[in-house]
Amino acid sequence: MKRVAVISLLIILIVSLSCERILPGYKYNQGSLPETPVNLTDFNTEYDDYNSTAPSLGELIPFCFSSNRKGQGNFDIIYMPMNVNFNKTSGILKVTNVYDNWGVFAEDYEVIRTGINKIETVGNEFGPNLMAGQSIDKFKFTLLYSTDVTGNSQINFISNRTDDTFSDPKEVEFLNSEFDDMYPTFNSERSRIYFCSNRNGKDFNFYYVDVNPETDIELLLSDSSSYPIIMDSSSSSISDDKCPFIFENKMVFASDREGGFGGFDLYYSKFENGEWGEPVNFGEKINSEFDEYRPILIDEGVSWTQTMMVFSSNRPGGKGGFDLYFVGIEKD
Repeated sequence: MKRVAVISLLIILIVSLSCERILPGYKYNQGSLPETPVNLTDFNTEYDDYNSTAPSLGELIPFCFSSNRKGQGNFDIIYMPMNVNFNKTSGILKVTNVYDNWGVFAEDYEVIRTGINKIETVGNEFGPNLMAGQSIDKFKFTLLYSTDVTGNSQINFISNRTDDTFSDPKEVEFLNSEFDDMYPTFNSERSRIYFCSNRNGKDFNFYYVDVNPETDIELLLSDSSSYPIIMDSSSSSISDDKCPFIFENKMVFASDREGGFGGFDLYYSKFENGEWGEPVNFGEKINSEFDEYRPILIDEGVSWTQTMMVFSSNRPGGKGGFDLYFVGIEKD
């Protein structure tokens, strides 16, 4: 009899704990992201809108991307707030360009716009990578990007980590060469900077530099010392491999290597046993016969099992040129 009572008590406890995961008054306990790409209509125009970036800060996302929407032929980096909202009552997911729910933080994020204005040139600014500080420094940002204003693309940065205003653009000298160097991204430990370059004189490959993760990021990027530049043979191919972006143990990128669906396709690779695994094509649900470009991953807090991937594509059905899209991919 005593054993039956104990078992009954355990069953009640398990049921009770399970129920606590379901928020009272809500029909949906968690959200889900679409399995096929959805156009980010609030952010796109009839021009080319692509090469996006956003730090993972939850549903309030400071979103930047390259666009030639100003009609002057060149690409500039644009800042727009992104609000990701899943309604637990209706089950409707909305991704909008508004400051809804941002409260007093909206003004703090507007500092990004002042930084963006500082890097605008008559050349093309591509591949932004916006990194935010932690905790009390969450409104301190470092923006890495590439510009071809002096000829070939080189990697620059700006930051407001040591001042209230953004620094003037500075070159990341140890990453640059006489060729095109673009799309810098740190690994999760911030002990390596990956980027793509055509410094072999033929196609774009992935390269990396080992750095000290304890070094202040402004000091690191301002360093004029030489660092060994290593080509990552595990993820590179004999085709053009571009736009690497790393989130946790996953690298996503674009490539026109053999075996794709046409043009540039999106791939991912997992970091295991000290190296990147064999790249995997995201498949026909995400890729098309047209170009898919510059994927990034954002932990927006909608789903427990998915991560939001934002990318650009010139597939039909958009507003024109390259458009920005989002889709959910499975967490590993």
